[in-house]
Amino acid sequence: MLKTIILLTDTVQQQQPLANLLREHNRDLAFCSALRASDLSAIEADVLSEARLVSFAADVAVPEKLLLQLGYGAYKFYATPTQYPGLPSTPDDSDEDPRCYSVIAQSMTIWPDFKKVVGLETVTIPEGTLPVERERLVFSRLAHLFWGMSHMIAGEVTDLPAIVGLGESQRPTLTMMN
Repeated sequence: MLKTIILLTDTVQQQQPLANLLREHNRDLAFCSALRASDLSAIEADVLSEARLVSFAADVAVPEKLLLQLGYGAYKFYATPTQYPGLPSTPDDSDEDPRCYSVIAQSMTIWPDFKKVVGLETVTIPEGTLPVERERLVFSRLAHLFWGMSHMIAGEVTDLPAIVGLGESQRPTLTMMN
């Protein structure tokens, strides 16, 4: 049974609003807060077996050992300046002032080929938008994606369904890895 959500965020100010939103869908959830890899390493193994990790706008590498111990998987919410994730950008795209961003919710696994996109939205930045406003628009869209998926994140489903990625959601077996 899902008992704990581990929230890995970029800032401590993001923790409470995200926890409050998830708690609306599952009042029995407990929460662990993390800002760094060392915070993740401090979480007891018995907590991990009944937990789901959610990384929100955080650029922290999650240890493989921790990913393997999670009973309800790990998901990363992030933004990237590309309209079509996984495809190369067109030669005309400028890295200095991207106009299109994708906000993505993706499973986190130690096997790169088994990662799957579970949520995806795009946002087009109007021409002439200042960098601080661009950041606000992208972050708002990322928060919207999280809000729209909050019922699934807080739910009992062990593996969120893919919208892009594997045809069947399954963890790799030892045979697959050889």
